[in-house]
Amino acid sequence: MKSDEPRSGEDDSVPVPAAIAATAEPVQLDVGLIQDDRVPAEMVCMGTYRKGRLVARAVMSPEAWAQIQEHGFFDEPLQVVLVARVAPPGLQCQLFAMVPLPNDDESDEPDEPWAASVPSSSYEATLAGETAPDEDPRVAPVPLGNIVRYQRDRVHPESLPLETADVLKKIIEGDASEVVDRALADLLGLDGGAGEEKRER
Repeated sequence: MKSDEPRSGEDDSVPVPAAIAATAEPVQLDVGLIQDDRVPAEMVCMGTYRKGRLVARAVMSPEAWAQIQEHGFFDEPLQVVLVARVAPPGLQCQLFAMVPLPNDDESDEPDEPWAASVPSSSYEATLAGETAPDEDPRVAPVPLGNIVRYQRDRVHPESLPLETADVLKKIIEGDASEVVDRALADLLGLDGGAGEEKRER
C-alpha cells in the first residue's frame, strides 16, 4: 500500500493523492439484490455482505448482475481493495472485489458489462506504483460501493495510507458503521444525500 502524500504549494492541476489498501488474504463476501426506491427502474442494486452485515451497495445494470451470477464470482473468497482520496467531507473511498476473469478465447476484449465500466485490472497496481502479480494477472475489480469517513472521525489524520488501511479493516471485520451508499446518490445527482453516513444495524 502506497500513496503520494499532499505537498504544500501544489496547484489545482495536480491529481488528488490516492492510497490503496488490500486484504493480505482473500475474504468471503456475499452478494444479493436489495430494494432501494432511489434506483432507476432499468437498474438494480447489489448489496455486499461481510459476516452477515451489509457493508456496501452498488448500482449496476441487470446484465452486469447476470454476469456476476453466471460466473459465480463471489462463490469463493476474494481479495478486497480500497482506494481512498482526501476530499470533502473527509475521506472518499471506493471498494472493489478483485475477481478472476473467465479463461476463454475472448480474453482480449472483456465483454462483461461490469468489466467495461470499471478500471483496468492493473488500476490499483498502477496507483500504488507496483506491478501486478505475475502468477495471475487476469483479474478485474468489481465495484462494490463508495465509502465516506468524515474528517472529524479520522483515526490517522496525518497519514492517508494508515487511514485507508483502518477503513478497510473496519469493513473486513464486519463493522459497517461508516459505509455510505454514495453510488446511489451520485447516480441520481443527489449531492445533499451523498455526504450522510449509512449506519447499519
